Amino acid sequence: MSHAVRNSIILFFVLLLFAASSWGYIRYYQVREKENLEQVVEKKNQELKANQEIANRYPALRDTYEEASVYFNNYEKTLYRSSNEDNVYDFLNSMNSGLSFTNFNFAFIDSTIFANYGIINMEISGEGSYRNLVNFIRGVERSKPLNKVKEVSITPIQTEDDNYNTVSFTFNLESYYDRSKILEKPSYDIYNGSYASVYNPFLPLVRDIEPNKDNKIDISQSTLVALSTRQVFLVDQNGHMQRLRIGDKVYLGRLSSINLDNRTAIFTLNKGGIVAKDTLEVKNEN
Repeated sequence: MSHAVRNSIILFFVLLLFAASSWGYIRYYQVREKENLEQVVEKKNQELKANQEIANRYPALRDTYEEASVYFNNYEKTLYRSSNEDNVYDFLNSMNSGLSFTNFNFAFIDSTIFANYGIINMEISGEGSYRNLVNFIRGVERSKPLNKVKEVSITPIQTEDDNYNTVSFTFNLESYYDRSKILEKPSYDIYNGSYASVYNPFLPLVRDIEPNKDNKIDISQSTLVALSTRQVFLVDQNGHMQRLRIGDKVYLGRLSSINLDNRTAIFTLNKGGIVAKDTLEVKNEN
């Protein structure tokens, strides 16, 4: 076999081997790589489509968030920012003044956790006037932070100088806090509404008559000497001439009316919870 033929055969097998290697590379590597890249491209296209859908929803979501923020910030109630009980104490301390002042003690009990919120449980105890305690509890529940007062116990403290108004108290307080942290930081506005008249249920209906510490006119020891349509003249328990108009105060009450026909002055007195009318009459016929 000539060298030319032999070289041609060798070259043919080399070309055949090269062609087979190229085909195998394309068939078993590049085709698989192409398929993998196509899958990656498809996945990226899906992600792009999803992101585009999210981006398209952004203006509506932004408007919804702004509306929710306005609603949240102007809603009558809000949640504490965290489970730190110091936030609750600071709130109670800030409103504990004026007509709501009490000497209270603060004790943390435990904390209960739910999906989007939690509850801080505490015991509040102390002493103060009954009216101030009612105003304090009313402020706790009606202020913006969401607090719930439960299991209130009130015991009167017997003292003679404050008209039976001092009490000791305990109650449980549930304070709600936010765990989602979705909206802005809440405000802890304090309720500053008007304070209604509060009747003290511990005040005895019948009680000891208060002494005449200010030396007011004592009707039981005074003598009526003259009267007119709007005023009366009398000699009080100290022998002094006094002039009173309708509505003027005396010991235990006030002058309520004058009867010229009967020559009498009528006083409305509160004698230890018993309201009665006492009458003085001019004795001098002249």
